[in-house]
Amino acid sequence: MKKSILALLIVLLLVPTGLFAGIFNLSLGVTAQYKEPFPIDGEEPIPFEGMAELENWAFGGDIRMRLFFVELDVAALYTKLDDGHLISGLVTAGVSFDLLGFLRIGLGMGPRIGVAIDDDGETKVWGPKGEIDGDTDFGEAFMNAPMTYRLTTDFKLGSILIGLNYTVDSNEFTFGELDFAKLAPDFKKGAMGVSVLYSFF
Repeated sequence: MKKSILALLIVLLLVPTGLFAGIFNLSLGVTAQYKEPFPIDGEEPIPFEGMAELENWAFGGDIRMRLFFVELDVAALYTKLDDGHLISGLVTAGVSFDLLGFLRIGLGMGPRIGVAIDDDGETKVWGPKGEIDGDTDFGEAFMNAPMTYRLTTDFKLGSILIGLNYTVDSNEFTFGELDFAKLAPDFKKGAMGVSVLYSFF
């Protein structure tokens, strides 16, 4: 009797966990982005020759939260400047889909923000439209921030995601202006990256 109750409890615990895992997904990992522009418009050569040098890469973290097929991504990168340091962040909202059981493709859009710290310790926060300070209206800044796209393609190896990402600015499309003629990506300013993540759910 006790064994039956124990087995029933295990089943009751596993079923909601399995359903939750299919509905919600949280992945944490690391990412690296090639600093040189990676144009894919066919008009300019792609600079493959510098990819073997570590100083040409920026490194950081990658967080992805997925509910059904809606995904929220947060990516942050660190870059050493001549007179300090730069931490840039990109928050995107979009969709992602699992294909063929081993492939996940996602596309999101959102604003980029950077924090620059010089050698004297002075900190400046930079948004797509310039410096952000205590007088900045963040709602207005977001509505007038040119949007950036991020495309991710990952191979699913159990709980591990290994893949490529491509980040590219729009032609200064903003939610405040809604000029859809500027919605197209500016592929001359694209940036290629790689990511490795672990999925907890």
